[in-house]
Amino acid sequence: MDHFGIGAAMKTANLIYSHAARRTGRTTSLVESLKDGDRVVFINRMEADRVQRLCRERGTKVDCIVIDVKAAQELMHRAPSKGRTLFDHTWVEQFYLHQIEQAGREIDHLQRESSGFGTPHIKTRRTAIELSKWDVGAQPHVADINVP
Repeated sequence: MDHFGIGAAMKTANLIYSHAARRTGRTTSLVESLKDGDRVVFINRMEADRVQRLCRERGTKVDCIVIDVKAAQELMHRAPSKGRTLFDHTWVEQFYLHQIEQAGREIDHLQRESSGFGTPHIKTRRTAIELSKWDVGAQPHVADINVP
């Protein structure tokens, strides 16, 4: 358990950044930087198709592919691009979020496997309150908290 709420704070920072960076021209900047032979990785087909269309309108031939952030290594099973491989901003944001969540699961696993019987993951009221400070919109659920 992330007793200090660091993972929740990092997820919140990711969310704040994502919202603050909306409508700042990141996609336009990406499209303008692309050259023939480049490949761009997206989180969904709709956005990949939109950027592909924008590139065609500019006369740029790029490969727009979709890869789930949870299976990022799938990219390594594809042939190398003729140019650069770039990642759409949404893909990067989701990748970081996934990695933060995965790190939290790893911390939980390490704590659970290295603790004595009955010791790990005893949620206290104080821990729930501390975590809720960093988790946007979360309120501690007192009914779910075991107070030793």
